Amino acid sequence: MDKDKDKDIDIERFLYGEGDRCLRPEKGHMLIAEPMLSESVFRRSAVLLLDVDKDQGHLGLVLNKPADFTLRDIIPEWEGGENVPVFQGGPVDRMRLFMLHTLGDRFAGSQEVVPGLYVGGKIEDIMEYISDGHPEEGALRFFLGYSGWTHDQLQSEVLRNSWAVETNPEGPELLKGEGDEYWRRCVARLGDQYRSWLVVPPSVWMN
Repeated sequence: MDKDKDKDIDIERFLYGEGDRCLRPEKGHMLIAEPMLSESVFRRSAVLLLDVDKDQGHLGLVLNKPADFTLRDIIPEWEGGENVPVFQGGPVDRMRLFMLHTLGDRFAGSQEVVPGLYVGGKIEDIMEYISDGHPEEGALRFFLGYSGWTHDQLQSEVLRNSWAVETNPEGPELLKGEGDEYWRRCVARLGDQYRSWLVVPPSVWMN
């Protein structure tokens, strides 16, 4: 037996294990990026899937990547948006604004994505809510752009281990935190099979 070969680390098995995985992501599922995914906005990202169309295309929002501007940069005539952060929803249609919130049917036109978490609402109602002094932290979050996959594209990426899928995320918790800390929290929820992801340093993609 080649002792040196026997000591080699099987990276695939170390990172991805051999357990059962969800291979067909659906609306309301969370995508957790594998730790060495290096693609810009998707690096150490957590994506909530908002919709799956009849052609099996997927639409989602990256939840944990803050942008370097506020809501007032998008709606300059509204002073109330000056301290409201905006997040990067994804690389597609970066002129399109989305909102997720935990406020049920308070906003007309809202649709539930997962229990306790909704998408949409009239911007006038949302501006009034914020201007009245109601807290937005943990209650609502704005995103510019979205993440999209064509027919079977996302399933192919899951099969290549680019993403882990969380099938039952807790809605009210999804609007709390950001960045790498948020990603690590999501990985921890995936269980022991993905514990190895947490020991991979954030800078490994630069090597």
